[in-house]
Amino acid sequence: MSADCRLAMDVPSDVGFARVLTAAAEALALRGGFGRRESLRFQLTVEEFFGCLTETVDASQAIRVVLTGKKHLLRAAFDFEAASLSLGGLNVVAAAPACAASEPAGDLGLLLAGKAADRFHIEHRGERRFGLEAEVDKAYPPGAAVQAPAAYPAPFTARAGSDAGQLAYAAALAAAAYPAWHCPGSFQTPGKFADMIEDGQVRCVVATDAAGQPAGLLSWTPCSDRGLYFSGPFVFAPGQDGAAVARVLVEAFLSLVGREKYEIVLSLRATPDAPDGYFESLGELKLCREDACRPQQVLFRHLREDAGLAVWRHPDLEAFLLDAYDRLAMFRNFLNAPSPTSRPRRESLLGANLDRKRDLGELRTLLDGEDLVDNLRRHVAALRQRGLGNIFYYMDLSQEWEAALAGDLTAAGFTPSVVLPHGGRGDLVVWQHVPAA
Repeated sequence: MSADCRLAMDVPSDVGFARVLTAAAEALALRGGFGRRESLRFQLTVEEFFGCLTETVDASQAIRVVLTGKKHLLRAAFDFEAASLSLGGLNVVAAAPACAASEPAGDLGLLLAGKAADRFHIEHRGERRFGLEAEVDKAYPPGAAVQAPAAYPAPFTARAGSDAGQLAYAAALAAAAYPAWHCPGSFQTPGKFADMIEDGQVRCVVATDAAGQPAGLLSWTPCSDRGLYFSGPFVFAPGQDGAAVARVLVEAFLSLVGREKYEIVLSLRATPDAPDGYFESLGELKLCREDACRPQQVLFRHLREDAGLAVWRHPDLEAFLLDAYDRLAMFRNFLNAPSPTSRPRRESLLGANLDRKRDLGELRTLLDGEDLVDNLRRHVAALRQRGLGNIFYYMDLSQEWEAALAGDLTAAGFTPSVVLPHGGRGDLVVWQHVPAA
């Protein structure tokens, strides 16, 4: 598809309409050139999520469903009203329910939906209104081995990348030259990276030498309305030429995004080739593998003056936030977010992202619940059993209910590490799990 294909409909909260949605999902996948496996997974995702929502949404209400096809993924978005929402069966640690043959399957539909989708997200949009998005990725072949040029003749220039072949080649060079932590996952399948550029999901600048060969790459994607995450710079030329490539990449990047609406650029995985004098440090993360840990600097640069922000603050996080904002000389208006005295549901729901290449597990609370501390511990144990050495949790300080969970995170063994200004709807706090001694 040269552009997004989008279908939107208001569907009665009746499971009988699931067939309409699965037919639309199949047609969307076919039009986008997705394989049979991805098509079936997307149909199952749409069918099971919709079926589960019909058990929650009142029959008199419609569910707004938007199906979107991009070159690299299929997305189903549901907007609905519900008096209460309990989706604990979507947790990655959830097991298939045991029930008699005559009993309903309970959370089995949620379990199937969660397994079929590559990722999902839930947003609380108002007192009774929620949004749910689920995505299925296109399958791409792994990148073929590439050989770097023998030499890179100067001078070097950088401009926005758009040529699919050049982008795929540069991504493959970066994946071969740099540890997985620094590279976006799409670099492992360079065809996907090129499609994401065409879809507008990712942007990049490519440095070329005098012969027109790719000599470096820097990519970025929005993390909020105000902020951008960047990866790189990835430099292929050696020595002093490499330093020159890094500078032209960063200068081209800052020149492009400086004309846009964004206020800050951030990176949790900047390479050591980031040139001095262009970025400041927000702090560092500890990256661990096989009992050995190393620091990873988290970089940022303001594109315009920070105008301040209101953030929610739990007492357990007060000292950390005061120190972080004082060191960064950023003004914040603190609002108190005490620990919750009651919970809206019994089962909490955590969003989990597993990245084996980067030895990383990422968690967020999507729905609070009485079992949150135990649920966090179960997820940590499951991620450790899968061999993941780095487990991070992301907290958005623009949301009172999220900030109020600081005590639960501390109880589950997490420690606050870094504040990411404008990293989400507001500032984000990155927490890192510290294994018990």
